[in-house]
Amino acid sequence: MIFIDIEEVGLRLSASWLASARKVKKDLAAATSAKERARIIDENGKLWRDLKADLAAVSHGKCWYCESRDFRSDNAVDHYRPKSSVKGIPAHPGYWWLAFDYENFRFACTFCNSWRKGPDGTAGGKSDYFPILAESERANDPDDILSDEIPLLIDPCCATDVALLWFDETGQVSANPHGVDFDSAADEKVTTSTRYYHLDHVPLVEARRAVYAEILKLCDDADKAQKRWNESRQSSARDRYREAMGDLARSLKRNREYSAVALCAIRSYRATSEAARLAFECLNR
Repeated sequence: MIFIDIEEVGLRLSASWLASARKVKKDLAAATSAKERARIIDENGKLWRDLKADLAAVSHGKCWYCESRDFRSDNAVDHYRPKSSVKGIPAHPGYWWLAFDYENFRFACTFCNSWRKGPDGTAGGKSDYFPILAESERANDPDDILSDEIPLLIDPCCATDVALLWFDETGQVSANPHGVDFDSAADEKVTTSTRYYHLDHVPLVEARRAVYAEILKLCDDADKAQKRWNESRQSSARDRYREAMGDLARSLKRNREYSAVALCAIRSYRATSEAARLAFECLNR
């Protein structure tokens, strides 16, 4: 997961889309029953679907939750706070007042967005789940203070949330060892997000593991090439060093799948590898 600036989406919105969203929001506010609100939401779903391409563009086509682009199949516009109901909380009407708020939209792959059991034995998918730290703080209507909620689902649009995720050489996800310094709920957030975003789906874990291994290989190749260059001044060693360092720099670019995994690998290896240290300090921009 990488940080997504939701305002980049806002800058892409047309005046006509904003006007349509405002009108539907007014209609929702004026609705007198849950049934009427549900009808309005269902009839205007095209509004959020129309933003799918814009949401995808700001992440270079990658799912905002898992950074996958292809193998996790279809993508959709997810409502971070569910629009019509909250699973596990039968009395909650859903965050209907946010149904057409672009700041509540997230670009998600099928595995992150829809609950399913995989043949690998794992199960997950966000669906309409939205667990929070203290149920007593949950917003039930537009007059409640949304910021009082502490969501347990890591939000790609919150930089401090994104910083909580850590990936190791096996491809598994855990809490950033430095995360508890600024978020006491770090472990619970990562555990909950792993389940509901299906971040332990085996093909995804394997894809992350492969990226991690490739980063370590590039660091080793660069270190060996630098050593050869220092000893012999062979142009082939210099060229290989430059090539490996270029590949490391590209692995950190936002348009690369699992760039967050690449960063974790480089950060973990920098005490051992001069190439990793240089990549972390100078190329991570």
